[in-house]
Amino acid sequence: MSMRKRMLVLCLIATTVAQASAQRIIAGADFTTRFDNREYAGNTFNQPQTLFSARLTPRIGIEWMEKNRLVFGIEMLQNFGEHNGMREPFLSDVKPLMYYRFKTEHVQANAGIFDRSELAGDYSTAFFSDSTRFYHNRLSGFLGRYRSTERRDTYVELALDWEGMLGETTREKFRILSAGRYTLDKGFYFGYAFSLFHFAMSEQVDNVSDNLLLNPYVGWKFNAYLDFDVRAGLLLAPQRGRSVDNAWKKPCGGQLDIVLRKWGVKLENNLYIGGNLQPLRYAVADPLTGLTYGTDGLYAGESFYATTEHIYNRTWLGYDNRFFNDTITVEAGMVFHYDGTGMGTQQIVRLSVNLEKLFGIGSKHGHE
Repeated sequence: MSMRKRMLVLCLIATTVAQASAQRIIAGADFTTRFDNREYAGNTFNQPQTLFSARLTPRIGIEWMEKNRLVFGIEMLQNFGEHNGMREPFLSDVKPLMYYRFKTEHVQANAGIFDRSELAGDYSTAFFSDSTRFYHNRLSGFLGRYRSTERRDTYVELALDWEGMLGETTREKFRILSAGRYTLDKGFYFGYAFSLFHFAMSEQVDNVSDNLLLNPYVGWKFNAYLDFDVRAGLLLAPQRGRSVDNAWKKPCGGQLDIVLRKWGVKLENNLYIGGNLQPLRYAVADPLTGLTYGTDGLYAGESFYATTEHIYNRTWLGYDNRFFNDTITVEAGMVFHYDGTGMGTQQIVRLSVNLEKLFGIGSKHGHE
């Protein structure tokens, strides 16, 4: 073998070894169990009930060049006490998790089916209720984000979640999400959250609706023995049901959020003053089944924002903390809702475990 060929072979071997050394196997699992007791007897929009579920998501993947990840997992959900006839199902639902992620110090991009926790944006319960965040915790589509390295709380992101495919009885629907924040000196910040939900037709029902929500805000984080986060913003919700009257409805209002924390104890109060942000909730969306927009899924936000009394106040009091290098999260508290017609309460207990740090194989980073 000539010297030139030997050098070429050595270069190929070196390249292969370098590429192999840059690859790492990722193995882990997420586990969450959530108890949610809702006592809404005096409220117009909500049904008293108890939701108690557990979700386990084992996953495996590969990371290369410290920037790229390809991950596959199985999400297994069990609703406690759910029965089909006289038998409790082995599992209530099983869904895939599979995505590619590119991540650097500045940029992140996801494609596939990935967890909602990949979002960095601060979307209030007007966008997604507590139950929506838990039971619709996966996004199917794309995510792109830019984050400043000098100011970690400064970012902008854009995501597409394809929620439904056109079928005989299923609607074609997708949601575009965007959020951004710019952090100033001394804890001041301003930002926005945005959602555009295109609620299209099925093969049987020719009914297209549009639901937009925009939340610009300003805030201030500071410490005065307690950790404070005070924010004021607007909620603008232009929307139309083309089969109802084809007219744009433009409800809006203002919201003041105050959060106090110390030693894991948290007090959070969200006060909304304004119009009914879900004016189509009781309009008929599907004449074949009689389903309304509220029951057919047009609104993912907390239904208390459908208040007709121009007020909704939500108060959360409890404990929220992380342990063992952020692998375990414990949350327990009381939530008080008031919308001008009655008081509703929730008792919530949630335990979450993330074991990717423990199962990382050959990885310098584990779970970010």
